[in-house]
Amino acid sequence: MASFSVYHTNAPKRNFVLDVFRGLAVVLMIVVEAVPDFQSVYPTLTHAPWEGINAADMAFPGFVFAMGASAVFSWSGRIRNPWPEFLWALLVRTGGLFLIGLLLNIVSNVLPIILRQGFDSAALFRDLPGQVRVFGVLQRLALTYALGMVLAKMAKTESRVFVFAALLLLISSAGYHTYAPASPFDKAENISRAVDLIVPGAAHVSQYYGLPFDPEGLYGTMSSAASMLFGLLAGHVLKEHSGEWEKGMLLAFGGAALIGAGWFWSDYDIVGKPLWTSPYALMNAGGDMLLLTVLGLLFFIAPFIGFLFRPFCAFGRNPLFFFVATNLGLNVLWSLTAPAADVPLYVWIWSRTVMGMGGMEFSAALYAVLWCALWWPLAEWMYRRGIVVKL
Repeated sequence: MASFSVYHTNAPKRNFVLDVFRGLAVVLMIVVEAVPDFQSVYPTLTHAPWEGINAADMAFPGFVFAMGASAVFSWSGRIRNPWPEFLWALLVRTGGLFLIGLLLNIVSNVLPIILRQGFDSAALFRDLPGQVRVFGVLQRLALTYALGMVLAKMAKTESRVFVFAALLLLISSAGYHTYAPASPFDKAENISRAVDLIVPGAAHVSQYYGLPFDPEGLYGTMSSAASMLFGLLAGHVLKEHSGEWEKGMLLAFGGAALIGAGWFWSDYDIVGKPLWTSPYALMNAGGDMLLLTVLGLLFFIAPFIGFLFRPFCAFGRNPLFFFVATNLGLNVLWSLTAPAADVPLYVWIWSRTVMGMGGMEFSAALYAVLWCALWWPLAEWMYRRGIVVKL
């Protein structure tokens, strides 16, 4: 049965390239979340508003891709279990992940009220159920993992996994064009937003461009599951093929093919993270495969250079733990008001440390990187002790 656990693992049994890749993804996610002022930072550290891909838009799909690749190693035995046993283990894991994400949303709603106005249990429990956001990053990961693993078990072969991924992208794209043929990707009228208004409803989603819409909503789970399945295929290459050059060639070819397919598809669909469109999924998965190629060959040709990537490997051993921990830390610092100042404590610390150093854009990026670096000693300690927090 899958469950929340802390265990010690023997480092040599892990895939170093995959740990580094996963670490790069989660570090980028942490840095993007930690930006103190999105109006004063490099545009690439902000999400493209509706169309396009910035560096910030590559973090989450990169993590989804890594989740699929990791499943080849962590769930290779469970996926062959009978369906009831398999589904129960999957339900426990994804249900726990969804619940943690929901609790994070509740904390982000409740914490500012408690810290600034005091604890009023009657008011909180009366108002909270009608306004908490249901979906989020961890919820998207949970639903994506559940759908992706069920399809992977049904597929049984790599070729069928690819077919399922392609079908998910085709169905997702067809939904937009069928629902609103004249303007499939209009901000106000698209199938993803229409689904949001039904499940979970307008009161329980984000406000995007002044409209109730959730960038981690239910409809986008299809295309994000395709991203995971492409990661699953990459994981099979890493696990089943022994030669580093052979792995590199296969991943490079696959990555180039996916990017090419995404570029071709972008003539028909927009490329954008809020809807997790099909060309967006293809281009990111292709880029992820190329990055895995570069990392794998780099560590093969010059293994001594691996120490430069040690911090990323340390974060990559416990990505969900550090995403949740840093998110909680930011919630506290944004919720507290600085002494003798009407600004969040997080911004106040920035103003008293590196704000303006090298220009506003640089200082905002530096502050976000420093926030992530503060967690590195803990990540390194856990890495050295072989401690992995796993759901």
